[in-house]
Amino acid sequence: MQNAETILDIIEKKSISDKQYKFDRLYRNLFNPDFYLGAYGKIYAKEGNMTKGTDNETIDGFGMKKVNEVIELMKNEQYHFKPVRRVNIPKKDGSKRPLGIPSFYDKVVQEISRSILEAIYEPRFSKSSHGFRPKRSCHTALKQIKREWTGVKWVIEGDIKGFFDNIDHDILLGILNEQIHDGRFLELIKRMLKAGFMEDWVFHKTYSGTPQGGIISPILANIYLNKLDEFVEQVLIPKYETNKKKRKMNSIYNKVNRQMVELKKEINALDILDKSREQLIQQYKALNLERRNLKVSDEMDEEFIRVKYVRYADDFVIGVIGSKELTEQIKNEVAEFLQDKLKLTLSSEKTLITNFKDPVKFLGYEMYIQDSNTYLVKRKNGRISRAVNGIPRLMVPKEAIPKKLEKFMKDGKAVHRKELTNLDIAEIISIYAAEVRGLYNYYRMADNVANQMNKFKHYHRTSLAKTLAVKMRMSVAQARQKYEVDGTIGIIIKREPPKRDLIYKYYNDGFSKNDYVENSNHQDDFLPNTSKYSGRNGIVKRLLAEKCEICGTDDKNKNYEVHHIRKLKELQKKYKDKKPPYWVEMMVARNRKTLVLCEKCHDKLHRNKL
Repeated sequence: MQNAETILDIIEKKSISDKQYKFDRLYRNLFNPDFYLGAYGKIYAKEGNMTKGTDNETIDGFGMKKVNEVIELMKNEQYHFKPVRRVNIPKKDGSKRPLGIPSFYDKVVQEISRSILEAIYEPRFSKSSHGFRPKRSCHTALKQIKREWTGVKWVIEGDIKGFFDNIDHDILLGILNEQIHDGRFLELIKRMLKAGFMEDWVFHKTYSGTPQGGIISPILANIYLNKLDEFVEQVLIPKYETNKKKRKMNSIYNKVNRQMVELKKEINALDILDKSREQLIQQYKALNLERRNLKVSDEMDEEFIRVKYVRYADDFVIGVIGSKELTEQIKNEVAEFLQDKLKLTLSSEKTLITNFKDPVKFLGYEMYIQDSNTYLVKRKNGRISRAVNGIPRLMVPKEAIPKKLEKFMKDGKAVHRKELTNLDIAEIISIYAAEVRGLYNYYRMADNVANQMNKFKHYHRTSLAKTLAVKMRMSVAQARQKYEVDGTIGIIIKREPPKRDLIYKYYNDGFSKNDYVENSNHQDDFLPNTSKYSGRNGIVKRLLAEKCEICGTDDKNKNYEVHHIRKLKELQKKYKDKKPPYWVEMMVARNRKTLVLCEKCHDKLHRNKL
């Protein structure tokens, strides 16, 4: 059989070359062991795989024997998805969000199905869709707004009521059927959707919504909302945008410009020694100053209309260069389309129309149009020039940093974090460093990122110092002095040569604004994605080597399985005061959370006989 990567590349290239192509014979890919190995290699490292689904199965014990059992069920069309175990996760506002935990082998089948759907649909998705897609992110969505939304007057802030829970299964399957003519593959997706869910270990039917927590959920959501993308881009934008390439000129600007042209002619006609010439030059300079304080184009030009659109998952914004009445009309048409074609409701209370001079919230940022009344600014080199207006600005919202600091502060002061004091010094520093680095990385495109992040860092770093002080039972000043590396809080763990010392330190690299978006919307986004399952990762190679990493047997007729653990630290803690078994020593020495074992050794391990 061909390997999974080759097959996915063939599918994707066909999707790129022929947008109308209908795909069939997809289901037979579920008979190919290479797809299962590729899917396993992609998802095996996620901690949630050690959480039991409703069938009590986890990732532990994965091997070719189980893969072949699943393939046999697929061939006989007898593979049935287990009900999704539903647990409630606390949300920031105190309410709870249901999170689904699928069975592990359901996850593998979902990942295979997801990779096939991605190969088909990724080349056909809109450039304005950024959520849960390769080489796209919140940052690429925001960059598109900053690059393309100059001059936007009104913004529709789209809010779909309970999107993920209200996807209509029949509509979704109908959309899939437009591109996929493979009844068995569509039936597999249907069974996936209808799997139901478990709440408090009681089986319930699910009549709408993609599998919560499911691997395939994001691409199914994008396939569903791609219909909205097509409606906006292929119907609304052509319907409302005018052919006019630019706004008409501001009449006052034109008038002043004509006066300057005439005055220039008079000045040039006079002798250089003529006394009246200096007076005309002063008049010219005054007119030039007046002109530079005027807008070139007429912002009220009703014949110049533009519609912009960006979506990230179920969050979308529509920008309009036009009247508020036109914007209302567009909003109503979007609401009507969602209701009639996708059975989704646009929240009338939360879907706002905002003048873009005022802040608009999108993807955790605030954005607004720079529209100063002063059109002249003094540059760093001292020159006076026209200010850049009408370009969107991205900002860290005022409430974002105080909210992030809540768990580090009390009564306006930084406090220690009790829950971290049982960790090692290096772990504590690493957690704090990752928090500040992660927050900065998210807000690095904001114009005020340096100001806001320095506020955050002041309290956050003090909280770190206090946490270390409480742990080590010393003063904060002593903690700062004891744990100092390169001008910031840190620790160096010495190791015997040739091993290098380990350095852990708090973030200290500054917070400059950075508009660069890695993997942004370049042309290669639409070339074949050859890295889907490219190459064999380590765990798959080890499994295919068919050799037990404990007893050394390499009998090709035996079955080999992968033993998984959640965390190495849990093993080290368990055997802290006693000699660990050989298999534990091996995992710790190799710094691995997996072991490839023969069935006999794996069985012994679980019976504590190894």
